[in-house]
Amino acid sequence: MKKILLLAALICLLVNITNPMQAQLIIRNSGHAEIGVNPAANDADTVTTLKLFGDGEDNAAGARLTFGNIPSAGNNVAIGEKGNGDSDQLWLHGKSGTYLTKGAGTAADDTVAYFDPSRSSSFTLNSDVTTHGVFIQSDERLKEDIEPIEDVLNALTVLSPVSYRLTSHLKGAPSVMMAANGGAVSNRERRAMDAYYRSLEQESGRYGFLAQNVKEVFPELVHTDMDGYMSVDYIGLIPILVQSINELRAQLAEVKGEQAASSMMQSPQQSGQIEANLHAAKLYQNAPNPWSSETVIRYSLPQSVAQAMIYIYDMQGKQLKSIPAQGRGESQVTLTARDLTAGMYLYALVADGALIDSKQMVLTK
Repeated sequence: MKKILLLAALICLLVNITNPMQAQLIIRNSGHAEIGVNPAANDADTVTTLKLFGDGEDNAAGARLTFGNIPSAGNNVAIGEKGNGDSDQLWLHGKSGTYLTKGAGTAADDTVAYFDPSRSSSFTLNSDVTTHGVFIQSDERLKEDIEPIEDVLNALTVLSPVSYRLTSHLKGAPSVMMAANGGAVSNRERRAMDAYYRSLEQESGRYGFLAQNVKEVFPELVHTDMDGYMSVDYIGLIPILVQSINELRAQLAEVKGEQAASSMMQSPQQSGQIEANLHAAKLYQNAPNPWSSETVIRYSLPQSVAQAMIYIYDMQGKQLKSIPAQGRGESQVTLTARDLTAGMYLYALVADGALIDSKQMVLTK
């Protein structure tokens, strides 16, 4: 009798295996496990090949897949719904952090992004990011000890903008940057990271600041991770740049006021002529800007102007160069980087003793 029952069970198994339209495993009611569901057997869901049910009341919500956990450890590493509620949301949970990796040919995976409290307090990306916009929370209700920023112009001039390329100078970096919780990495992982850094050498130049330089002036804008590498809060530089422009405008308004007072002391005919020149003359933004070797400054002067000069100043107001503006009408002069260091400068057009306009430019080397 036992042989007959065994033979019957074997025949049923073979029928199920040879008929792909039948479910390979169905446990309903108390079990709720369904793998390879036959549509005819479960009209409520004709596409699911694997269904996980949790212990929640809402359609058995709260199902999770857990990995590498002993029963007493809980859901340390899990994929699924958080809690027992029916959230219809996919949660990726790692008790000690979450890592996103990608394949690198025959080598091991590269770490693309991670959040690991043992390494950093921020979500870290090891790649460029392209998006339609980034919004930073800045509501006044989220802030305290609010104070205006003042006297940043002189400090800002200490910053030295640079052009650069990302490089593979970190020969030992793979063991630091890829290992979770400070552990070692394999030779294959090390080769993968080395290949990534070598690919960066083929990129075109970028513009920015050196974090060590920024830290000298604005230490609040520099973050140092556990390995000693520094990052710059470029968003935090925006209010400082805006304040520096406001300070420059205030200084220029003061200079223009002194020029106006000086012109009032001249004869009415002279004052009227200077005023006419002031309205007719123009100074344009240099191009290119920023620049590294030479740049062109365009201007426009009426024929009635007798003498005109373009002056170059550093951010402390010290005059560095004077260039005769000999052309009339639409004209231009070329400024070279000779005898100038990388930094921010002001240039001004003065015609017949009157300040026409001034603008700023950035020299990079």
